Amino acid sequence: MSQIHPKNMAPVFLNRGHFTNQRLIHIPFKIRFKHAVQRRISWLFFPVLAPVIIFILRYVRKNRIEDHKKIRMLFKRIAGESKIPTLICANHLTKVDSIFIHHAFASLPYYWFHFRLFSWNIPAKENFWKNPRDRLVTYLGKCIPIVRTGSPEHHKEVLDTLRYLMHKGELCTVFPEGGRSESGRIDVENVRYGVGTILTGLPDYRVLCVYLRGRTQEGISDMPSKGDSIYFDFKVITPQSVAKGRRAERDISRTIIQKLKEMEDSYFAGTNN
Repeated sequence: MSQIHPKNMAPVFLNRGHFTNQRLIHIPFKIRFKHAVQRRISWLFFPVLAPVIIFILRYVRKNRIEDHKKIRMLFKRIAGESKIPTLICANHLTKVDSIFIHHAFASLPYYWFHFRLFSWNIPAKENFWKNPRDRLVTYLGKCIPIVRTGSPEHHKEVLDTLRYLMHKGELCTVFPEGGRSESGRIDVENVRYGVGTILTGLPDYRVLCVYLRGRTQEGISDMPSKGDSIYFDFKVITPQSVAKGRRAERDISRTIIQKLKEMEDSYFAGTNN
């Protein structure tokens, strides 16, 4: 990782509110500038790229989201009326889960005028960086690629960037399991503590726990089955911990994965079907 001179770094002070200390996050100017440019370019090309993707989902793949109008109404009420730092945490079964989350929460015109609500994502670089087309789509889709086997410095940079973006009012989406579930079910022991690391550096926050699944989905796949309807549910929580440091990050991460597991159990029990 290249060295960055301190004069190129702008400190971002985040008071941790109910936490016992403060965290000073240094965001290098080149990173702030890079993502500001990416956001603007993504916004400019959004009317070109987004309709094509939605057309594929709805009319080629023929996938539809259940209770779609209700989901959008609730999302606008929750996320659109406040700039409280918001992290979307979801289960992960297909390569396009983040696209369905975007599609579920708002219409294309709404995103165009409220682009901060079109969340940032952190796809695994090894999955989406193999050809120029994928690189272009992920760039225009407000994605910050992460190398799963990358250095601790690389992971810290990505997490600090997400925290900074959330602090500025942007939404971000992460998958707490760190990848697609091989069993097709949420594994509460497989949670990554990075989600807790992001949140414990913020003065205030909320988490949108999202559970989505194709009705015929059994295990992992690249796409939902053609013609499948998508079950979609989300809950708003504010996970906290009285502990400090890594213990707090672990507690918060486990609270989130447990909530997702509860939502999955409810789905299979048929209470939300």
